[in-house]
Amino acid sequence: MRKFASLSIAVLLASACGQSLTAQVPTAVTVPAAPATPPLAADDVLQPRPSADAQKAWGFDQSDITPDPAVRYGVLPNGMKYAVMRNATPKHSGSVRIRFDVGRTAEADDQRGLAHFIEHMAFNGSKRIPEGEMIKLLERNGLAFGADTNASTGFTETIYSLDLPQVNDALIDTALLLMRETSSELLLEKGAIDRERGIILSEDRVRNTVSRRRSIDQFQFLFPGTPIANRFTGSEQVVRNAPPERLRDLYERFYTPQRATLVFVGDIDPAVIEAKIVAKFSDWREKRRHDGDPVVGSIDAARGLSFGTFIDPDVPTSVEIIALKPFAKRADTVEKRNNDLITGLANTILDRRLASIARGADAPFVRASAANAQLL
Repeated sequence: MRKFASLSIAVLLASACGQSLTAQVPTAVTVPAAPATPPLAADDVLQPRPSADAQKAWGFDQSDITPDPAVRYGVLPNGMKYAVMRNATPKHSGSVRIRFDVGRTAEADDQRGLAHFIEHMAFNGSKRIPEGEMIKLLERNGLAFGADTNASTGFTETIYSLDLPQVNDALIDTALLLMRETSSELLLEKGAIDRERGIILSEDRVRNTVSRRRSIDQFQFLFPGTPIANRFTGSEQVVRNAPPERLRDLYERFYTPQRATLVFVGDIDPAVIEAKIVAKFSDWREKRRHDGDPVVGSIDAARGLSFGTFIDPDVPTSVEIIALKPFAKRADTVEKRNNDLITGLANTILDRRLASIARGADAPFVRASAANAQLL
């Protein structure tokens, strides 16, 4: 999968805002050694060192950073990663997240919008939880939909979230059941899909804001010819008419153990939670051949200086200068973190200088900032 990175400066003029210049960072900077990590409090739980399989799955075998001993890292034989940590604040509560390494860039042209559609269908019927019962089940356990239960779909990831007001065995088991059902047991029945179409279209209309239209225009300008250029939103025609088979194709190809990571943090015994995760998810098997990563395209490194405009009466004048380069994947090492820290400091210094100008008399802009970002 090709990814993109950018370096930018943002400036809001007296009636304008701009983003993106490259701050030059000194090539030789000495970073002081980090202070020794303070000892953990008595009620903190130290975890065993990750197994060799877990270290490889989580990338620790490529890093010189010692895994946090407060986190229990693991990987199941089917490839699903998990991490569990005790955090007693607030007391008697917990949070569960499951992330799937798939998003809108995995959609074929006749599936545009279906990654988000599947997110909705996670609440509309599975093997053990009939349509209409999931929300009721959550509410009976004190969870409010939206506040404690939610999901989101991005370009390359889909995340399901549960915040638990209690961490008793019954509620923990319910939370893990819901995550397990979402992972591989969604029914995706035609009737339920048809009943959800209007909700998704209505949601898209509500989200059709100036900010989103501007972002769509910007991505189409920055990444012409790539899948992400037209993946900010789904296709209305696809959402209205896609048959269940097209949702099921996306679901079965990409909701797989190898693409899943589950995180559980709360006022719990990590060993108990780990045992429950192992029991609940070990029998999960992919239904289709593992297809590899979706192709998100590549940028034209030889593209010369280009200029584009976005005009809307509801936005202030804005100016952006953006430098793009292909994303270079690097292992998470001390050196990388130090380099990232230096770059962040350089951007902060530039931010402060621009802010000082903005506060001056007859300033040419209202606000300014600089940033480096991994776009995908």
